[in-house]
Amino acid sequence: MPSVARRGKNGRARRGTVEQHVFEAVERLLAGGETYTALGIQRIADEAGIARSSFYLNFADKSDLLIRLADAATGDLFGVAEERLSSPEALTPEALRETFLSVVAEYRRNASALGALNEVAAYDAGVASFWRVRVEAFGDALRDRLRLDLAAGRVAPDLDVDFTAHWIVWGSERSVAQHVAAGATDDDRLATAVARSVWWTMYGGA
Repeated sequence: MPSVARRGKNGRARRGTVEQHVFEAVERLLAGGETYTALGIQRIADEAGIARSSFYLNFADKSDLLIRLADAATGDLFGVAEERLSSPEALTPEALRETFLSVVAEYRRNASALGALNEVAAYDAGVASFWRVRVEAFGDALRDRLRLDLAAGRVAPDLDVDFTAHWIVWGSERSVAQHVAAGATDDDRLATAVARSVWWTMYGGA
């Protein structure tokens, strides 16, 4: 759980630190069992130790807050996988397993924020669009890798790069999200199964 940030003498967050205070407040509330949909602006402001007016000076609304929170939370989540894809080293099943283990660990570390994202994306088009664009950006990195492997003869010549990448990124994202949301603990088993499936999808027909 995030550390509680210090407040000024009047109990309000100092100017310039509002965003971080709000992020931490929302994560505390979500970790305590509240749903993002049920959280009101005043409840968030009170937990963050800021005035309601300060919230609106920093965020357009709750959707804007959630998008920025999720964006901050997913830097490492996608970064570890994108780094692996950009490496010249072969994508072995073991390398993919280690990558997916790291992805699951990052998802679990940010489970409250990402759970709220999935909750709100079901009815908020702006939040859903943000997540779709973010996941597809990772899909673009995978497409680049597949095209390189295709040119090098490492994958089957008739491999459909676009739809293969689409299946891998969304299938993996949903698998990890549901795994963490269900409270499952056998991360290594999931990572091994997903890595094997991804590896065979990419290279099994070569």
